[in-house]
Amino acid sequence: MSVSLIIKSLLRRKVITALLLLQLAVTLGLVVNSLLLAGAAKELVEQPTGLELDQLLTVWVKPTSAAMRVEPALSEVITRQLVAIRAIPGVEAADSANQIPLRQGGSNRNMFETDRQDESNVSSVAYYNTGAQIFQVLGSKLVAGRLLTDADMNTPNTVITEKLSRQLFAGQDPIGKSTNNGTVVGVISDFYSQRYASDPFYSQILFYVLDGAERGYQLIVRVAPGQAELVRQQLTDVIRSAEPEMDIGTVTRMDENRDEVFRSEIGLATLLAILSGLMLLVAMISAYSHAHFHALQMQQEVGIKRALGASKARVLLDVLSESWLTTLVGAVLGVLVCYGLNISLAKVISIPAVPLWLPLLATLLLLVCVTLATWYPARIATRISPATATKTL
Repeated sequence: MSVSLIIKSLLRRKVITALLLLQLAVTLGLVVNSLLLAGAAKELVEQPTGLELDQLLTVWVKPTSAAMRVEPALSEVITRQLVAIRAIPGVEAADSANQIPLRQGGSNRNMFETDRQDESNVSSVAYYNTGAQIFQVLGSKLVAGRLLTDADMNTPNTVITEKLSRQLFAGQDPIGKSTNNGTVVGVISDFYSQRYASDPFYSQILFYVLDGAERGYQLIVRVAPGQAELVRQQLTDVIRSAEPEMDIGTVTRMDENRDEVFRSEIGLATLLAILSGLMLLVAMISAYSHAHFHALQMQQEVGIKRALGASKARVLLDVLSESWLTTLVGAVLGVLVCYGLNISLAKVISIPAVPLWLPLLATLLLLVCVTLATWYPARIATRISPATATKTL
């Protein structure tokens, strides 16, 4: 069947054809953007963090007594807790901190070299008030200088991440440089800190006693490989045994924290994937109904073709050709829908731009689905007997 004849046939069913084209266009737009969002979410979740996520446990705690939330009682409570935690079999290191890595946001401040403020100022640098085991907890590698020790407690010395060092000092030796947040004594390997900071891998570590714990503090625990669940089961009881008057949050693995950070992308990708699957299913049902109705309506025409010598393969191809043309026209409209939807989504979430090859891939997927859906109605059309059809002439 020629393209012009197919178009004439479709125009005889304007409303049904228009609805099918609209459905195919919306389906293609959803499929393309759900694939993009799924890919972006996968990249976010699987990106290197510089942390051994399955070996890190975190828990928020807060003394219930106001007297224990200030010094010197606070330091005594934290020390007792850390001693008890470090004694758990399978625990390699543990320390307290004002916050944990891999979060949406948290404690941060700007940082700049003292005599180059205008040239070097970096906003929203995450900072950690913590202790000497933090480097072992995070698995940090020393890049330059030295690590902080207990002797650095309450001194204006700081250790920064490698990426922050390059940004602040433009490739110069950072050791001994003075900043508004202290003197740099060491540089460590990068780790993912705060998602919405100026850069997720900008961090500095300080050794200062916490001013207070009105909002609580975090305990970060590094465990041996494969020991995370065993330690997690004991951690709450061990913390409470060290100090009964304590509010204790949920113990979580760092990979669970990571999933929480990227929950919106993961959730939206899952939702769009489900909607895309449903739209593909509905499109297949519509294509089947459209082809089946057409096959029944065209019995006389098909019978004449068969009487004039048209083979079953030719009749099959004619029915499928109409479905293929409809799908291609719907896909062209779908390209406009997918770019429009992509622009709208980009205003509220992080989503990549649509590459040229992806709508082509989605069109191929639509063609396969529509072909499968219309195959049976097309086979029905091939079974029409020439003698039966010509009786209506």
